[in-house]
Amino acid sequence: MRTFKFLSLLVVLAMMLAACGAPAATEAPAAPEQPAATQAPAEPTAAPEPAAVPTEEPLVVEPKECPADSANVLTVKMRPGLTWSDGSPLNARDLIGTYDIYWAQGNATWSYISDVVATDNYTVNFCITNPAPRALRLILRAYQPAPYSQYGEWMDKAAAMRAAGTDPKGDEVKAFLDELYAFKPETIVAYGPFIIDPASVTEAQMELLKNDTGYNAEKIDIQKLLVYYGETTVSLPYVLANDVDYSTHAYTPSDMETIKAISNLGVIGGSTGTGPGLWFNQAYAPLSKLEVRQAFAYIIDRAENATVSMGEAGKGVEYVVGFSDLQVPTWLTEETIGKLNPYAKDWAKAEELLTGIGYSKDANGKWLTETGEPFTVELSVPADFLDWLASAENAAQQLQAFGIDAVVRGYPSSERAATQKEGKYQILVDLSLYYNPPHPHTSFNYYLTAPRNAPGAETPGMSFAMEQVVDGETVNVTDLLASAAAGFDIEAQKPAIQKLALLVNQQLPTLALFERYATDVYNKDARITGWRDLSDPVYKNNQSDLYIAIQMLEGDLKVSPTGDGSFHTVYPYPQPPNYDLNYFTSTSLMQGAGNPSYNVMYPPLFYYMWADASYVPAVAESYELK
Repeated sequence: MRTFKFLSLLVVLAMMLAACGAPAATEAPAAPEQPAATQAPAEPTAAPEPAAVPTEEPLVVEPKECPADSANVLTVKMRPGLTWSDGSPLNARDLIGTYDIYWAQGNATWSYISDVVATDNYTVNFCITNPAPRALRLILRAYQPAPYSQYGEWMDKAAAMRAAGTDPKGDEVKAFLDELYAFKPETIVAYGPFIIDPASVTEAQMELLKNDTGYNAEKIDIQKLLVYYGETTVSLPYVLANDVDYSTHAYTPSDMETIKAISNLGVIGGSTGTGPGLWFNQAYAPLSKLEVRQAFAYIIDRAENATVSMGEAGKGVEYVVGFSDLQVPTWLTEETIGKLNPYAKDWAKAEELLTGIGYSKDANGKWLTETGEPFTVELSVPADFLDWLASAENAAQQLQAFGIDAVVRGYPSSERAATQKEGKYQILVDLSLYYNPPHPHTSFNYYLTAPRNAPGAETPGMSFAMEQVVDGETVNVTDLLASAAAGFDIEAQKPAIQKLALLVNQQLPTLALFERYATDVYNKDARITGWRDLSDPVYKNNQSDLYIAIQMLEGDLKVSPTGDGSFHTVYPYPQPPNYDLNYFTSTSLMQGAGNPSYNVMYPPLFYYMWADASYVPAVAESYELK
């Protein structure tokens, strides 16, 4: 589960393909046998018809190889025989065309590749110029193809512009994107076993209907997905009324007690790899002092914060390295782990740090800065993220008990990106653990780089300097981040990851408080049965690696004896009329449909399995990295 096994990719894939019982590739039909002659005809009156000879499928792509100077070539073999819901075949033209549009959109994948080409209708080569683990994640797991039958006009235009060397940030591409985004199809074309019925979409619910020609549809007896609209507070009554089969929401500890008292409800509690923490804005003078940040780490009891916020679904951070505790033994040496400061709650150490920089207490036990001003801090948090709000309030209470005036300012989560970027906060409660894609670089890169951290810029974020000291050595954060994600050899990345972990532990740009474990609720038998046992390795995946969608797509989940053929879930999908049916827009209903809905409309090329860090074929047949 803990490492990318790039050196044995083909062996793992072959084993997993066999284990999953994936269908073999369809063989070409044999030429029909000729009947044995019983007697030669005396005089044939016409030349005999030639025997039927099978012909190859006409090429729909121009065969092309990656440039010889590509650092790596990632070859994806697509599974023949799959079709879109409009009857057109799913093949290399769809996948390459999707990436041509992604080129115009500035999709992140194009920072790792120089070209996407095909050698035949089902073999696609990604020409990699910037090898990195994230490149595999994006290509194999993150992005699914769109239909050429619906977007071919734009796919061809994007391909022509790319071939001509058009500036992807120039006016021609901008005009192209305006034209693409103006396209408002009335139907959804997908290749999964379910598709949204546009006529069913309301502010309260929407339906996905069975697509009998979709991927693995023959294995699935569920006929419809019903998706209620809502966040946590809306979803809970549905869950308690046995009207939801699966929910991804983060329920409060008291909600969980109520849920667990209902016998036919189960809870999936695997790690999400994520968790909130305190982002210290170093443009606010007190927080620019390392001693103050370290004092905060000693003041706040992280285990208490986790329990108050999430109950048993929150685990207080132990290592304070900026990524998931569970992954520390994989990435850090015993020597590095031995250097880590665990920052166990110790108010005496916190007081020593503060007095050492001239801070003092007044007669009421309130802390004053070195200039004699009251030491106050404001914690900003998305008010509609209930677990984060509870975390912020508990952290403020612990700081107040220590003598630091701390207040909580709630703001709408819709303003979150702007708040992060502009740095208009003192302490921000936001993601301080972010292990998806599953690599430490994901966490470090999230909060240490622009737009969330851009010291000296007009929108500086947390203003954490990119030159820092680690173990007495001056390091450049940008260089370390580049080294931590370079290439496909994880052993070569580990030295930079060691230094980044020590940097976060020693300099505390952020202080992660707890790691969130899932509180996904499923109903064992009201409508659906066949749930895999919670000991199954699939649950080591986090929510983004679709452990429920996998079970649905593989036909594990079945209609129960009391079921009506439907599967119920709840998700805050884009509300009418503020959505469209264009696959490529930011307001796409399909892209915003949530889990499992999006993934059963557009199943991934490969599943990523956290249990052994492998990519397992789904819609694709295999891949090879050279």
